[in-house]
Amino acid sequence: MDQYKGSDINKLYKTFESRLEAFAEKLLVSKVSDDDDILKDVQIMIERIFITAAMKLSHNNASKAAKLLGMGRNTLNRKLKELSE
Repeated sequence: MDQYKGSDINKLYKTFESRLEAFAEKLLVSKVSDDDDILKDVQIMIERIFITAAMKLSHNNASKAAKLLGMGRNTLNRKLKELSE
C-alpha cells in the first residue's frame, strides 16, 4: 500500500475535491427529473467505493477496514449488509 504524508495527502484531497466538483456539476446539469436524488445516489456510490477499497486493503479484515475508514466495526458490518441488499 502506498504511504502518503503531509502535503502529499493534502494534494490528494485537493485533486479529489476538484474532480468531484467537476463531476457534481455535470451530474446536476444532466438531472432528468425532480425525483432524481443525485446527492443520495452519489453518497451511496462513494461509500461503496471506499468500503470496497478498505476491505481490499485490509484483506477483508472488517476491524482493520473500519479503522481505515474511521468508523466502528459494527457500523462497517451494517453498511456492508446494506450495500449487499
